[in-house]
Amino acid sequence: MTDRSIACILVTHLPVKAEVRRYPQLRGKPVIITESYGSKDLVLDSSPEAKGVTAGMPLAEAMARCKDASLLQADAPHYNQTFNKLVQALELRSPVVERAGLGCVYVGLDGLDLMYGGEARVVASLVQAAPQEFNPRVGVATGKFPAYVAAVTTEGGRATRVPKDPAGLAGFLSRLSIGLLPLSRASKTRMHRFGIHTMGQLAALPVGAVQAQLGNDGRLAWDLANGLDSSPLVPHRVQQEVAESITFPSPTITWAPILTALSTLLGRAFARPEVGGRYVRTATIESHVYRLPPWVKRFGFKEALGSRDRALFALKSRLGSVTLPGPLEDMKLTLTGFTGESGIQTNLFSDVRKQEQLKEMMRQLEALLGGKPPIYQMKDIEPWSRIPERRQALVPFDP
Repeated sequence: MTDRSIACILVTHLPVKAEVRRYPQLRGKPVIITESYGSKDLVLDSSPEAKGVTAGMPLAEAMARCKDASLLQADAPHYNQTFNKLVQALELRSPVVERAGLGCVYVGLDGLDLMYGGEARVVASLVQAAPQEFNPRVGVATGKFPAYVAAVTTEGGRATRVPKDPAGLAGFLSRLSIGLLPLSRASKTRMHRFGIHTMGQLAALPVGAVQAQLGNDGRLAWDLANGLDSSPLVPHRVQQEVAESITFPSPTITWAPILTALSTLLGRAFARPEVGGRYVRTATIESHVYRLPPWVKRFGFKEALGSRDRALFALKSRLGSVTLPGPLEDMKLTLTGFTGESGIQTNLFSDVRKQEQLKEMMRQLEALLGGKPPIYQMKDIEPWSRIPERRQALVPFDP
């Protein structure tokens, strides 16, 4: 493990920094970004100027503590896109890059010092990969956990190198709180009750005693507190996606032009060479809404779809129950989850067998009853219609 060299690049408060970069007038002002969970509005992130506000706090409590804060609805696609650009910049500097959550990336440094002319230059290049206002923190160590701890405990725009030797590494970790360990709140609370508040106190205990009290969590905590972390870097795999976009002549909330635009985007997407002959499992629709936060809807298909018409039909039926937040200014369609044609062959054969079984059942009932059996089925007529009675109709069952 001591031969490894791993850097952790940490951008704290990435959502706020992404919003300030997009809206410079927010710089230096109290900002609160909220996210809805059912009927509850909670704080996703906040700027340093929003005193007393923390992530996860109910919005009502946050506003009571900081009445003059600017409120923003979370724009997850924008934050992910911003983070993706950082990851891509780091991938130009190292062949081994692992995403570890929004704003946190691990980078393998082995061999890069020869290319850059020393580790210091490698680290400087990593810092420069992020926009200057992101002020990233960098930690370098022989394992992911000590590298993360080094990044957390250093200043923005700076880097900390953890000693490589076991004694120096243990000494670096010893004074730090067990709150940095990747454990459940219950396990941390239990350790505090036992009087274990720092990693040094935990590391000094017999591993057997810790494991007896906390099970696997205890063994993991003891290893990390002693600087033992051989977990491998898992390189980020880029998910293939196909995106098409269109801008409306004027903001619209009418379904007819919206569905027409959706049909056009699907046609463009399925006509792309990289899609030819393949099937898709997920579609995401994103739109800027006039004077409101962006609107995003993600749709997963029960079966992979391989044509514009089938995808359009599936999306229309799902959109029938959707209420638009306001006039849409544009629309972006992103298809992901691609699979080859062979991936659906089993389902096709299964459907054929079911169809034959249904036909045989109907023939038997007709012979038994002396006529057409009184069996009906619901058929989709206009699944996108806002009038429920026009969406489906009851028709005689005919397999």
